[in-house]
Amino acid sequence: MPRVVGIDHLVLSVGDFARAKEFYAKVLGFLGFKLKYAYADMAGWSNGKTLFWIAAADAQGRKRKYRKGDIGFHHYAFELSSRRDVDELGAFLEKNGMTVLDPPGEYYGRNYYAVYFADPDGMKLEGMIWAPPDTKRKPAARAKRRRRES
Repeated sequence: MPRVVGIDHLVLSVGDFARAKEFYAKVLGFLGFKLKYAYADMAGWSNGKTLFWIAAADAQGRKRKYRKGDIGFHHYAFELSSRRDVDELGAFLEKNGMTVLDPPGEYYGRNYYAVYFADPDGMKLEGMIWAPPDTKRKPAARAKRRRRES
């Protein structure tokens, strides 16, 4: 029986290819992707494991705006390696004037930490991690507690 071992690539159709390419070059570059393929109406970035493509929407597709909830793409989540990475992505988005839909924080319980943002067409993207909050106490806090207990 065939087994899927991963997702090779994703292709998003975009309304304004030049504007979307500039946006994705910044975001994907920040996330460690490098431009691997560049064509007049398509571009693909890779991080060595995943390919992320954009392609110019055709004339019929450009007649209406993207609407989350229609059949098709809902959102794409980039799994990051730490809560700090999620915070750094949030800061990067803010610094670059990109649309942050929901700031870095806990969603769906304490173990899901994410930032939600939109591309120039309004398509929802996410940087996230499944990780509980860091519960390690700072050495200074422990020392103070011991003094109070003494």
